[in-house]
Amino acid sequence: MTVAKTIAIVGAGHNGLTAAAYLAQAGYKVDVFEKRDSLGGLCVTEKPFAAYGSEVKISTVASYFGMLRKEIVQELNLEEHGLKPYLTDPIEIVLLEGGQFSFTPRDGGEARAEIASLTGEDKEGWQRFWGDIQTAATLIYPHYLKSDLTQKQVLSILLEAKLDKIAAHIFDGSLLDLLKHYVKSEDLVAVAATCTPGFVNVVGSVFGCIHHGTAETKGEFGAWGQVYGGMGEITQALAKVAQAHGAVLHTGHGVSRLVSEAGRIAAVEFENGTKKIFDIVIANCDSYIVFEKLLDKQSATETIRHYLSENRPTVSAAKLHFLLKALPTFTTLKKIDHNHKGVIVIAPPLSAVKQASQTVPGGVMPERLMLTMAFPTLEDPSMADKHAAQSSKHVLTVDVHYVPAHIGGKAWSRVDDDRLLEMTIVAIEAQCPEIRQLIEQSYVVSPRVLAEAFNLASLSCWHMPMTPQYLFEKRSLPACAPYETPFDNLYLCGAGTYPGGNVTAANGHNVAKHILALATNSASQTQSPEVQCQLQA
Repeated sequence: MTVAKTIAIVGAGHNGLTAAAYLAQAGYKVDVFEKRDSLGGLCVTEKPFAAYGSEVKISTVASYFGMLRKEIVQELNLEEHGLKPYLTDPIEIVLLEGGQFSFTPRDGGEARAEIASLTGEDKEGWQRFWGDIQTAATLIYPHYLKSDLTQKQVLSILLEAKLDKIAAHIFDGSLLDLLKHYVKSEDLVAVAATCTPGFVNVVGSVFGCIHHGTAETKGEFGAWGQVYGGMGEITQALAKVAQAHGAVLHTGHGVSRLVSEAGRIAAVEFENGTKKIFDIVIANCDSYIVFEKLLDKQSATETIRHYLSENRPTVSAAKLHFLLKALPTFTTLKKIDHNHKGVIVIAPPLSAVKQASQTVPGGVMPERLMLTMAFPTLEDPSMADKHAAQSSKHVLTVDVHYVPAHIGGKAWSRVDDDRLLEMTIVAIEAQCPEIRQLIEQSYVVSPRVLAEAFNLASLSCWHMPMTPQYLFEKRSLPACAPYETPFDNLYLCGAGTYPGGNVTAANGHNVAKHILALATNSASQTQSPEVQCQLQA
């Protein structure tokens, strides 16, 4: 570009920083404005127990690595800027009721399962199921850095690969429906239920499983891992690249309003009352923040505001972090001499998942929690408290897969946080009776905290559900092209845009490429005929 234009990016999450890196590299003058005092959005490493004298670090919201696109890592040289992912060994163990479990080691080790209802036919079907899911993930993965893939094309891709069962269920069925073609054991289905966002019996859960299957860590496709130093190292690396190309990153600098005039954003108004003009504005926040808080009500946004109001997420998720005196003893882990590493999942019975799918969207807490757990301080010494007198202390990070976005129609309160804390401890006690006595401190990241501390109005890290009515060409605002809005110079790049949630950075990459393509086309159209001929030659 011969003339650098000015760009404001609202929100310094991983997608905003990715867009900043690419656009600054292309010659734009980029300013990123973050309301919080630290960069990273939901992809951040923090020290929540510092007030209690502990310097242990946690990945506060996003905890697991794998979805970050390798092309972006390579193009932006993120590993040279401090990004160091690693694989865990084993991969995971899923704990079921009655001491049953499914254990998956890494590096060719022998998988183990003690499930009473498991048959030889189920074992074969289980392998075929995951083979088909992984094949589907391999086929869809290359399209994430583009935004022109439609649901109809997805079906064609799957059918051409002879994945007929997946094609029949990906947009019209559930993962539970699909699994019936592979296995009969309900306990085995309960294991698979932990591999998709939300509920296994809800339409859209097939794609959620495939989406997670696009993970890749250390060159191993389908593999999840973690990051040395926590997930905040991803956004720190992106920030370094953006700054190296001239982007200016402002923390503690909240935006209060986007001033619109004649179909454009005329100015950005900040919480301190100042205003500044930019040629382009990119919002790396959920659409509810943009259209309900930053933009004044007007006829140009009425359709979108109604759409958002009618499609507000009803299901959220939560995360809890426990500072422990020592590593706890899990009954099943002790039985198989497990090393506490990798992912440890507590899977409720399938009947409990089905019940939760009916009650949680209506504002009722699930009776049984689905939990994914890890001990990051056990695998990464840099996360531990280097100044602690007791080296035996560890952090247990717990993901609660689904909770209501609102409780009984009301916003989450601290009382609700305390209830979730108690429910989580009780759920873990069923597998680890001593856990309560080992907890020194706890930090609950509930929908209340997501709203108050992370400015997440949707109350969902996905911004919009990953279900068919919001996937592929349908993951754009009504009557808008991907990443675009009714305003000529306002773009979106949050998790509510294509291809969706998780720390892929694809959304930020794609919006930057979209803006660059528009600029190239505009420049080409304004060239004189002689110059155009020279360019074509």
